[in-house]
Amino acid sequence: MNPPIQGFSLWVKKGLFSKGARFWWIFFGLLVLGLGIRFHNLTEILVGGRFYFVDADCYSRMSRAQRISEAPGTVVRHQDFENWPEGVVSHATAPFDYAIVGLERIVRWTWPQSGRFAVLRESTLDLAGALVSPLIGLLTCVFLAAWSAGFRGGEHAPAWWAVPLLAAVSPPLVHATVFGRPDHQSLLLLFLAVAVGAEQRMQSAPSRGWAWAGGLAWGGALWVSLYEPLVLLGTVFLLGLLFWRPSWTGHVRLHWGAGLLVPLVSGWLVDGIRIVPPDSRWKEVLVRWGSTIGELHKVDNVGRLSDWTGVLIWIVPPGLLWLARREGRVVLGWLVMLLVTAGLTLWQARWSPYFALVFLFCLPPFFSLVSSPRRLGFAFLVSLWPVITEWESRLFPDARTSEHRYMERSERINTRLAAERMRSPERLPFIAAWWHSPSLAYWSGQPAVSGSGHEGISGIFDAAHFFLSTTPEEALEILRRRGVRLVVASDSARAVENSSVILGRSVVEKPMAEWLWQSNLSEVWGLEGEGNVTTFRVLRVR
Repeated sequence: MNPPIQGFSLWVKKGLFSKGARFWWIFFGLLVLGLGIRFHNLTEILVGGRFYFVDADCYSRMSRAQRISEAPGTVVRHQDFENWPEGVVSHATAPFDYAIVGLERIVRWTWPQSGRFAVLRESTLDLAGALVSPLIGLLTCVFLAAWSAGFRGGEHAPAWWAVPLLAAVSPPLVHATVFGRPDHQSLLLLFLAVAVGAEQRMQSAPSRGWAWAGGLAWGGALWVSLYEPLVLLGTVFLLGLLFWRPSWTGHVRLHWGAGLLVPLVSGWLVDGIRIVPPDSRWKEVLVRWGSTIGELHKVDNVGRLSDWTGVLIWIVPPGLLWLARREGRVVLGWLVMLLVTAGLTLWQARWSPYFALVFLFCLPPFFSLVSSPRRLGFAFLVSLWPVITEWESRLFPDARTSEHRYMERSERINTRLAAERMRSPERLPFIAAWWHSPSLAYWSGQPAVSGSGHEGISGIFDAAHFFLSTTPEEALEILRRRGVRLVVASDSARAVENSSVILGRSVVEKPMAEWLWQSNLSEVWGLEGEGNVTTFRVLRVR
């Protein structure tokens, strides 16, 4: 063989395909997979050069980011764009708001001014909102890959790639960080991944570095939201007292506590205290309204857990229980944490990403039971069959699902068209179905009576009451009390059904939601406006 050719082949063999190089090929391959799969809904989010976000909460978050983008340095403590005219003191906080605005500034500076992508240059805030969660999801995958590779002190930990691979493809983790979903859940998962990973590292080798990383991550998560992080931190604290006591004693925990206090104090100084318990009179309404929200529903089919984590979800718990007999109570604590998050997920589907995250941290100790890395890797890949099947149904839906997605996409487009007809230099508060109100408010710049946050339950109740009104006097009283100038009519069947659940009563007479679609609405209703529309009708209050 020609010496130069022989030298090149040896360089390829020893360089590109060496043991160390294979690690980096796998590492970056998993990151590309994790980022790419989070754009599987690209055609649903970016339509005709315009962005349409995943759910109503996203538009509420983008309205906050819009105000900060227009006035940098602002901290939105009171949201006046929903529950008009009182507004709400939202549980949303500044970190994720500024993550969106900070990314928007970077996009604005770097986005091309010419070429096919230049059409999005006028929508940099929307673009940043669509990109922020996938990028945070990528950072989460980077941390999990680095953490799992070093679980046993090096890059060659058995089947280290299993953790980032499942993080890349697990449906609830993907949904939490998917393209077009600017929701603080993505930032929570990043903080909690670091926090829980630090807890596991400190159980084997306590260090100041991991103590500070864990404390800062827990504090950052609590600043972002006080619900899921507080429950998980409370669980970890109890498990520390019962099973992980050695890692919860000593001076290292003082560094952990100092790290925890830094974000908490910063959050208190920046955002203040945002705990606003709902009025007791709205308790029943909140329960009925919550029953109409998908993520608050129970997961009745226990088999869904394997669709999110693979078949190993049924093997890991008994494996950890057996391992606990050999390695002590530390492993037993992780089994308890997995069972707690699984129970919370069966209670409310919104816990599914946190359950999947905890399951990832249970894999490395479980893998220590298998001595052969190849057999372990093969078994793990086979166990992902339910996850693959779940993705197959999502990426290649049946005719009924495809039709439903098409109708949803058409509704989002028509919502934006209706909002554009509502734009005006004059402030025109409007009333609409609560699930449409955040997007209408964001695109029109007008405040809404209802919204998607539980803090504005009184506005949601009044909107439901309005759509079920059967007399002009009943409807006009709500409009006058709320200072409404515009009424947005949409799918009357859904408005009636949802409002009936929220109010806890059935419809006897023809409700306002149906009257709004009369071609010639009687003057007694005090409304006038569009007549030749089919999806959304915007009416002005006389």
